[in-house]
Amino acid sequence: MPEQNLEPLFLQPLDPWLREQILRLSVDMLSVGLLTCTACEKVFGEYILEYKGETFRLPAGKAYAFLKYVQETTTDSFQ
Repeated sequence: MPEQNLEPLFLQPLDPWLREQILRLSVDMLSVGLLTCTACEKVFGEYILEYKGETFRLPAGKAYAFLKYVQETTTDSFQ
C-alpha cells in the first residue's frame, strides 16, 4: 500500500515560506557574522550555519529560530 501524504492542505505553503524567511534572515545576519548555507538544505536536508567560530547543522525550524534569536539579541535595528 503506498504511503499517503497526511499533511493538511493548508500546511503545504509552510515549507516554501520557511525557506524564504531563512533566506531573508541569512542575508540580514551576515552583518553580525552569522553565515548560513541556504543551498545545503536542498543537498543535505539541513542548513549549515557558522557563528562565532562554531559550525553546526540545523533542520529548517531550528535554523529559523536560531536566526531570529541572533537577530533579536544582537541588532538594534530590528527591535
